[in-house]
Amino acid sequence: MILKMIGAFLATAALSVVFEAPRKYILHAGIAGAMSWGIYLAVMEWKSNAVIATFVATAILTLISHTMAVICKAPVTMFLIPAVIPLVPGAGMYRVAYSLLYENGPAAAMYGYQTLQLAGAIAFGIFFIDVLFRNRQLLHRK
Repeated sequence: MILKMIGAFLATAALSVVFEAPRKYILHAGIAGAMSWGIYLAVMEWKSNAVIATFVATAILTLISHTMAVICKAPVTMFLIPAVIPLVPGAGMYRVAYSLLYENGPAAAMYGYQTLQLAGAIAFGIFFIDVLFRNRQLLHRK
């Protein structure tokens, strides 16, 4: 599990460099990516459901990203976008394209459905925590 988290850290940090993030945030984004992948792996071991694991990992990642953004006085997306990459269902998208290429419609539909579930879990995890943070900010302003 530690080795996988190190891989997620490196992938996230590399993506931060590709996105031309300021150097002072690359370490933070890498840590967020490693933590999100570690949470995903832990939930998968406990619950064995990829959709739930993806949602929980994304929600906690969004919470971590908002916290880092406040501490570092930077935009949330500086940490969230690179760190969510380990959770993106790239293998599922590949399998959909592969199945379509070889005219295997039922497999393409199955992989497509799984991929959409995972993408929806990512979107809902970000949305859920973002709404909570925005409501908290509104309450503090009043």
